Amino acid sequence: MKIFKNSKTLWLAAIGLLSLASCTKEFKTYNTNPNAITDAQLKGDGENIGGFFPDMETSVMRTVTWEYQVQQNLNADLWSGYMMSADPFGADNNTSYALNDGWDTYPFDEANTHIMSNWLEIFKRAHTTNPSFYAVALIIKVEGMHRVTDVYGPMPYSKFGTAALNIPYDSQQDVYNRFFAELDTAVTSLTAAVTANPTDKTFAPYDYIYGGSYTEWIKFANTLRLRLAMHIVYADAVTAKAQAEKACANSYGLLSTTGDAAVVNISSTNNYTNPFNVITTSWGDISMGATLQSILDGYSDPREAKYALKSSLDPTKYLGIRLGVSYNVSYAGFSELGVQPTDPLEWMEPSESFFLRAEGALRGWNMGGGTAQSYYEQGVTLSFAEKGATMPSTYLTDNTSVPGAYVDPQNSKDNVPAGSPLLNNITIAWNSGDTFEHSLQRIITQKWIAGFPDGQEAWTDYRRTGYPLQFPVVNNNSNGKISSTLGIRRLPFPADEVSNNAAAVTKAITLLGGADNGGTKLWWDKNPNH
Repeated sequence: MKIFKNSKTLWLAAIGLLSLASCTKEFKTYNTNPNAITDAQLKGDGENIGGFFPDMETSVMRTVTWEYQVQQNLNADLWSGYMMSADPFGADNNTSYALNDGWDTYPFDEANTHIMSNWLEIFKRAHTTNPSFYAVALIIKVEGMHRVTDVYGPMPYSKFGTAALNIPYDSQQDVYNRFFAELDTAVTSLTAAVTANPTDKTFAPYDYIYGGSYTEWIKFANTLRLRLAMHIVYADAVTAKAQAEKACANSYGLLSTTGDAAVVNISSTNNYTNPFNVITTSWGDISMGATLQSILDGYSDPREAKYALKSSLDPTKYLGIRLGVSYNVSYAGFSELGVQPTDPLEWMEPSESFFLRAEGALRGWNMGGGTAQSYYEQGVTLSFAEKGATMPSTYLTDNTSVPGAYVDPQNSKDNVPAGSPLLNNITIAWNSGDTFEHSLQRIITQKWIAGFPDGQEAWTDYRRTGYPLQFPVVNNNSNGKISSTLGIRRLPFPADEVSNNAAAVTKAITLLGGADNGGTKLWWDKNPNH
């Protein structure tokens, strides 16, 4: 295991055991990193820089199964409504809002260990001598670290690398402004590189995402800018509009076809199995969520067969589990995820760009000349293609189907009957006469369906818009810190940070503007309706 410094102390190999041994299937340290940098990689044309990229690229969403489980699966994937665990893990935990710090430190730890530390080495070697490589590192850094600030809020960022210990935190607003500036630098550098040498593939040996295509990285950076702009729309509408329109005006465009998908292409290596597949099939730790079942069942959506397997309890049905259920009965046999062992981890699907533009057009922004309806319908159509599902000819004109009732065959008190205000009530067909909120709900609901299984972005959309509606947690064991109605808004700062970087965390809590718990909203979380 590589050892790095984080914001307060040296990373210890034993961190993988912290509070986890009794809670999960295979949370353990490992001795061999297949992506570790060797002496041979540090020689030759570009290899002294390029060798740091594979670990960065496989760490935005960790490809090591137990690490992915604690990095995202036992937090955002649950709270997005996509998934729920059939395993109680022996005690109250994130599934019932009794937040487990032994799990919840990992989004912070993994990012600093694998993304920021590798970025710092690339910065030292390349920011003046190889601007193209450094530009890609900046884009990966923004993609990885926006996920961290969207989990915790303030975080160590601008001063990373200036001191070994006690790195200060930046406000989330400052972090986002820095993201936009870093994307400016990256796009400018890569545009110059493509203009000078359109066929340059120097980066190809180190690029698990786009095979060395700088043009694709520009399109990804533009779409990432648009995603981040939409995140902050309720906190800073002026900046959000300016950045969104800037993204759509770039001549290289946005992700727009299935071939543009940002996915980690390492399925051919002997060391890779998709973490979702292991967690759901081998470990039995994750199943379909009740909200996902309700929405896809109600729409008779063919993508459901791509996302989940029929229940072994009733092979005619998909059965999701509601968040926070009581484990006085067994939830074994509910629907496992339909993720295959060789499926790549997805950073961003191109359909997202159309849903983002649909929302921007709905807000009256210039998203490239299309309408909210045209972008919405293009996003839905492309999503079916991305998932390898056939879209029914009547899908986009269906103005009657709504998400369905939820029945828990193990515990009827968890049921959500037809007509309940807890159910989503939005249809599929675009209705030009709808209110802004109904149109936004329609866009975000389809964006949420298309985004499966990336619970991080889905959780962010739910927090900023309130859509799609999520079934409230059945058992809320947060001791009043987290609202059952609003759900979890963030993770508390890691206990190690609180202990060893106390002064910086104290300031960070001030920047946060509320208590350091799961009920405090982030800076961008200012939607007056949610």
